[in-house]
Amino acid sequence: MEARLKFNRRLVRYVLIYLGGSVFLLFNKGTLGTGLAFGFISLLAMLLTPAPVCADHVDAIHSIPSADSELKMAQGVQEALMDLPIPVVPGVDVARYYSAASSVGGDFIFFSSETVDKLIPRESDIQGVVRLVDGHEQYLSVAVGDVAGHGVSAALIMTLTSGILSEASRVSISPADVLMRVNQHLVTHIEHSEIRYVTCMYLTILPKTKRLKYSRAGHPPGFIVRKGQSIDLDKPGVFLGMYQDELYENAELSLESGDRIVVFSDGLIEVRNNSGEEFGLDRLKESIFSYANESATVLAANIKRQVSLFGAAQDDQSLVILDIA
Repeated sequence: MEARLKFNRRLVRYVLIYLGGSVFLLFNKGTLGTGLAFGFISLLAMLLTPAPVCADHVDAIHSIPSADSELKMAQGVQEALMDLPIPVVPGVDVARYYSAASSVGGDFIFFSSETVDKLIPRESDIQGVVRLVDGHEQYLSVAVGDVAGHGVSAALIMTLTSGILSEASRVSISPADVLMRVNQHLVTHIEHSEIRYVTCMYLTILPKTKRLKYSRAGHPPGFIVRKGQSIDLDKPGVFLGMYQDELYENAELSLESGDRIVVFSDGLIEVRNNSGEEFGLDRLKESIFSYANESATVLAANIKRQVSLFGAAQDDQSLVILDIA
C-alpha cells in the first residue's frame, strides 16, 4: 500500500492540475454516472492522502478501493473520455473506433478545433498573380496515443496526457510544438513511475486550404489513402516522456478531395488469431481499400467487425478515420 501511495501521490496531483476539469465536466454532462464520477474522484483524493481529508466523507469513504474497483473506475473514465463529442469541422468527416482490453490500457484519442486568422490565396484575373485575402479557417487537430502500461497507473497517465494536450493545443497550431510541450510536462511527472513513455501521433487538418501538418512521437505511422494508394505518415519522432529537451518536427502535405486519413494504435494491428498470426498493417490497408466507397463511419464499423472476428484483443484498440471533402 505504501509503495502504491508513494508512486501515485505526486502523479495524481498533476493529473488533477492538468486535467482541466475533464472528469468534472464528464460528470456534469451526465457522461459519467454519479457513482463512477464520485468513485474516481474519491480514488484520486485517497491516493493523495491515506486518510479521508474531510470528516463529512468518513461514512462514504471507508478504505482504499480494491484493485478491481480501481480498475473499473479507471476503465469507466477512460471510456467516457474516449466518447467525448467530436468537433464538427466543415470539410472533414470523422469516425472513431475504440475498444478497451480486458484490463485497463492506456490508449487515448483527442480532438481539438479552433479558428485561425490567415491570408488565404484566391485566383486572380491576371495570369500568374495570386490574390491574398483576409480569411478565417477552422482547423481540426487529432491525437491518437498509447501509454506504455496497463492498470490504474496507465489510466492516470492517459488522463494526464489528455489534459496537457488540451492545454497545449490552445496555445499552438503546430503539432511539433504541441508534442514538445506535452513531452516536457510528462518527463517531469512520470520519471519516477512504472510508466516509461507515451506514444502519440498528432495531426492538424486545415480543410479550406487542404493542408495537413503532423508530428509523431514513437507511434505507429498513420497513412493517407488516395486513389487506391497509401501514403505513409512516417516522420520519425521519439517517445514522449523520455528526454526533457527532445525536439519534434512537423511534416506538411497537400490534401486532395477524397483523401482518407487513417490513424490507429498498435493494439488494432497486433490482434492475433488462434495460429498466432497478427491482423497486421497489410490487412488493415486491404480492409480500407475494399470499403473505399463507404463512409468513414461504415468503414470503422467494418474494421471493428473484421478485427473482432480475426482474434481476441490483448490491448486497447483505437482507430480514427478522417475523410476530406
